[in-house]
Parts: sequence; C-alpha cells; structure tokens
Amino acid sequence: MRARRLSHVVIVAWLASFILPVATAQAQDALARAKDLYLSAAYDEALVVLEQLKSPPRPEVATEVAQYRVFCLLALQRSDEARKAIEDIVATDPFYHPSETQTSPRIRSVFDETRRALLPGLVQKTYADAKTSFEKKDPKALTQFELVLKLLDDPDLKNMPQLADMRTVVNGFRDLSKAMASTPPSVTKPADPPVPASAEGAPAQTAAVVDAPVPEGSSLGFTPPVVISQPIPRWTPPNDVDRRSAFKGLVEVTIDEHGRVTSAMIQQSVHPLYDEKLLAMARTWKYKPALRNGVPTSSVKVVAIQLQPAR
Repeated sequence: MRARRLSHVVIVAWLASFILPVATAQAQDALARAKDLYLSAAYDEALVVLEQLKSPPRPEVATEVAQYRVFCLLALQRSDEARKAIEDIVATDPFYHPSETQTSPRIRSVFDETRRALLPGLVQKTYADAKTSFEKKDPKALTQFELVLKLLDDPDLKNMPQLADMRTVVNGFRDLSKAMASTPPSVTKPADPPVPASAEGAPAQTAAVVDAPVPEGSSLGFTPPVVISQPIPRWTPPNDVDRRSAFKGLVEVTIDEHGRVTSAMIQQSVHPLYDEKLLAMARTWKYKPALRNGVPTSSVKVVAIQLQPAR
C-alpha cells in the first residue's frame, strides 16, 4: 500500500515537471501574440488574449501581462480600469516601475501618479500587518518591518508629513523583533502579580490602565506595597495606525523599605516611543512599603500598562 502511494507521488511530481514548462511556454506564446496585437493598435483583441492569461504560471509573466493590460486600457482611454490595473500591480510589487524603453512618457506619468497616491496607504497597511505579527510573536514581523523601512526609503515618499515620525517607530519595532528572534523563549514568573498603573497624566483621548489579576495569595507574613502615587506618561500616537491601536506591556519596579522606587526596567515593551518615558516616570512612583512580619522591607512589583485608542 505504501509503495503504491509512493508511486502515485512520483507520477504526480513527474507530471508537474512536464506540465509547468509547457504551460509557461503557452503563456509566453499568448503574451507574445498580445504584444503583437498591441503594437498593431488592435487593443481590444489584445485585451481578450490578456484576459485569458489572468493566472500565468510564473510571476514575471504575470507582471508583463498586467503591464500590457494597462497599456491597452490607456490606449482605449479606459482610465479608471487602467488605474485599477496599476493598483493591482503596485499591491503585488510596490517597487515596480515600467521600463523607460518600453513605455511612453504619458504611460509612465499615469503609473507614477497612481503609485504615488497608493504608497502611503500601502505603508500604513504593511506597518499594521507587521505590528499584528509582532503582537502574536510571529517571526515574520521582522521581515515585514524591514519592508516598511524599505518603502519609507522610496523617493516618492520623501517629505510626506504623515509618515515623518514612522521611521523611528518602525526602527524600534524592527530592533525589538530582532531581539525577539534571537532570544530563545523562556518563562519568567514575576515577584508579584502585575497591578494596574494609575490613569493620572494620561490624556482624555486614550485609556492607559488595565485591570490587575487577582492575587492568588501572598507569602506568609508578607504584605505587598500599596500605591500612593503611580502616574503614567502622556501617550501621543505618532501616526494614524498607532492612533487606532492598543498596546500592552509590563514594567518592573524595585521598591525600597521607604516606599521609593530604586530601579525600573521594561519587562515587556509597551511601545518603542513610550518605554523610555514610562521608565523615567516609574522612578518617581511612591508606595507604602511592603511589610514582612510588620517590618517595612524592599520588594519587587510588576505593573501592567495598556494604551488604548480613543472611543
């Protein structure tokens, strides 16, 4: 039975190795026919041939098919359809540019204008996808953030005010993704359950607190520290995607026997642009010190932070 299945797999693989070159040759022949029709100004006939090549076997053939569809549509003055075809090309390959030797200045102008209008939205979407991957601890987040940085380097995106602050944010997330990829997973148990930070100092447009989990119990004779002052820095989202997103993180503080914070560290990043401000303010927090058998003692507390979009 196993030998029969193996034989079937071998036959399928052999057929695939035979069919793919044939399909590619047929697609290239059809594309050559469409090009000839385009050059002879038979634009409608060329489009009919190109429509039959909607799913060519190789990406490079697909790009040429899409390109000649744009040429034909523009020649027929079907501008809206041509722009939609350009949008499809840019969505597939945002770095694609028509060849200067194969296209007229008019066609390149329409393509460049359409692409320039699409790029900011494409950057925002790619960034949002990367952030979703990052929050899921998906390793592909690193590649996605690097793609955003590459897009931000595009000359057509220079001097766009809505993207001015994004590079700093993306660099921060890219570096965090690198660190996450190079650090083996580990489980650490905090000294105390996370507790919510105070909403003091947070702007009205965002919420900056989360509910703390209920402690399962404290060590015998130990009383945790009590919050006196625990303000949070103001959160000013740097772009539209962050303005609509929520962020979570953990900051760990060490509290001495007088209730003063002697050190603070980020246990889980909230946001690259927020972490340093959070650490600076965490060092000013005040507590009633923890007690051990009624005597003030030093302790460690993990505070949960959440930044939420306006509702």
